[in-house]
Amino acid sequence: MDLKEQNWKNFTANHLRDWYGIWTRYSPQGEVTESFQSLRSFRGNPQETEIVQTNRYAYADGRRLEQSWEYNQLSNSLPDGLFHPQNESMKGVFFESGHAAWVGTKLKTGSYFGVELFFRYNELRHSVGIVYDEHGSLSRTANIREDATGFPSQYWSSEVNQLPERNLTGNWQGTAVTMTPDLKISAPIATQLHWDWEGHETFFLPDGVSVSCPAKVSVGTSFTMIANWLVTASEMQQLVVKYDESGDFSALTLELLHLLH
Repeated sequence: MDLKEQNWKNFTANHLRDWYGIWTRYSPQGEVTESFQSLRSFRGNPQETEIVQTNRYAYADGRRLEQSWEYNQLSNSLPDGLFHPQNESMKGVFFESGHAAWVGTKLKTGSYFGVELFFRYNELRHSVGIVYDEHGSLSRTANIREDATGFPSQYWSSEVNQLPERNLTGNWQGTAVTMTPDLKISAPIATQLHWDWEGHETFFLPDGVSVSCPAKVSVGTSFTMIANWLVTASEMQQLVVKYDESGDFSALTLELLHLLH
């Protein structure tokens, strides 16, 4: 199976279901700007070569909104990832485990730029969004906590406010695999948690979700964005996305970590 075919299969095998969630957006200062219920549904034809994604949003004031996109394996599955019908600068890259990302392929001066990092554990999924404005300043972060078993989730809380801090110290050890823009995935290597990135803003979201990213990004300086999820007190998933000095997406690393005592 070629790499783009594997990427498509990783997408369809892990994400074709109904994901019931809470979608919360935050200001660069960590304040809640909005929070609402969401349902992201993925439906495929019998061959799973055509996928329809439908997003439904339900707001506290009674408003309802629906959006829909179609993915076709022939036209959307490309050598550098899944082409997003809504945003041609975004590509979807998918690990076999269900972890994934929508990445802006290139940071360009004068245009918005962002990533969405996806975590997966059994029937749970959540994603972290990090968006920069046209000047390269952090515009917002977001978290979408989802559960395929329905709403409300037995796992996710209804808390939306960020926490002042979270203890991520300790001997976190595990394995890392890295995907490059050509969809090649490295062999696993041993790794440990690296969280304190110089010059980064950190945000501690509810339900064990943490985000670390620069307050400002610019072409000419390489940069990294990180999100992790404490699935349990001793089990963590972390995604690290890297961009090179020319503003090009260069790597997505998945780290599965355990706290050793």
